[in-house]
Amino acid sequence: MNKLSGMKLVFSFLLAGLLLNAPSVFAQSKKKDGDGKAKQKTEETKSAKETKSADGFTHLPDGLEYKVMRHGTGKRNPALTDHIELNISYKVGDSVMFDSRKMNNNKPVPLPISQPKGHGDPVEVFMKMVVGDSVVIRFPIDSVKQYGQMPPWAKPGDEIIYYATLESLKTDAEEKKENAEKSAKQSAIDEKILQEYFAKNGVKPTKTASGLYYTISTEGNGDKITAGKSVAVNYTGMFLDGKKFDSNTDSTFHHMQPFTLEVGKGKVIKGWDEGLQLLKIGSKARFYIPSSLAYGSQDRSPSIPPNSILVFDVEILDMPDQGAIDDKLIQEYLKKNNLKAEKTASGLYYIMTVKGLGENAKPGKKVSMNYTGKTLDGKIFDSNTDIKFNHVQPFSFTLGQGMVIKGWDEGVQLLKLGGRATFIIPSQLGYGTSGAGSSIPPNAVLLFDVEVLGIDK
Repeated sequence: MNKLSGMKLVFSFLLAGLLLNAPSVFAQSKKKDGDGKAKQKTEETKSAKETKSADGFTHLPDGLEYKVMRHGTGKRNPALTDHIELNISYKVGDSVMFDSRKMNNNKPVPLPISQPKGHGDPVEVFMKMVVGDSVVIRFPIDSVKQYGQMPPWAKPGDEIIYYATLESLKTDAEEKKENAEKSAKQSAIDEKILQEYFAKNGVKPTKTASGLYYTISTEGNGDKITAGKSVAVNYTGMFLDGKKFDSNTDSTFHHMQPFTLEVGKGKVIKGWDEGLQLLKIGSKARFYIPSSLAYGSQDRSPSIPPNSILVFDVEILDMPDQGAIDDKLIQEYLKKNNLKAEKTASGLYYIMTVKGLGENAKPGKKVSMNYTGKTLDGKIFDSNTDIKFNHVQPFSFTLGQGMVIKGWDEGVQLLKLGGRATFIIPSQLGYGTSGAGSSIPPNAVLLFDVEVLGIDK
């Protein structure tokens, strides 16, 4: 139900120059310097001159370098508030991180043009292109240090390299007009499909002004849900033909825990934000959500094709004590696997397998680690010792600085040089109600097998 598409997340990386999509999914980037300083830096470099190198790259004042490999036929450059589409790939060192032609069904990625966010933002180059231009952009990875942690597999001297082709350019007015026309056309199609479905299946739902249809099978006795209220939901999502694409009550989808959210904050699709506010605690209902209130024309393959009408069965639960739920899951896991673990005051569990030598790692010290991360069902979502995750190098970070999830910042302080352990991390010390991408669902308990390779003195 999360409304952010994978493509937008990729551009969060591109625009911020940070590691939001690096395979080391537990590393949390930190915003440095603030918008004020970034703006000041931009102003300072405006008057600086561009230079050319012997290999044909243009050097921009903030460190970006670019070369036009193919000139297009467009008549103007992108301006603020414009909308562009790019075919783009990027790599760090020898590791290709993203390729829209391979990972976005050979479709360009949309991007609204906004003020460059700071040092190394490739938007500065995009705004110099015309439709049809193909460019190579390079930027030293060392320069990213001031904004957040480098990828664990990156080496000093590596470069971030982007390959981009500008495929289309529209003004904000043109984009809005085009989207409105497409939406109106698709809404008419969706309405026809829904009416045929209702007639065929004898369904008599209620329709809201927005176009959402719903039926309530159980009227709850609890409080009515209002915007800003946090609720817990059991749900199953399916298409009109009954095929499921997601559920937190079906073990097939590997996240059988109540889904918690704050209603009316845009954290889920529009059909959910509206539909939940029609219900009370204890209600059971079915939503029939036209594509305009779901994911629209976004292609969320392989699960949800563009312009999909979605059906959700939902049950509104009493807001759970997630800490208690996590603790119960961990206790059941330990019992099932005949394991004994220590528990800290925060709720972190750990199993020490090798004690290590010397003093414990302390906040402020840079540590180097090997790790493998798994969900409670044993599914590996990340590792720097498994070549399939493309970063088989020690992972280094400064302890106690919020550069990793809370369970790591606490757990690593229990270890010494050479120490090995398994951390069993409740969701509030992991990624909480948000989860992390498609690999880590909301409210997930995480397991990490870790080894301390080095501690700076």
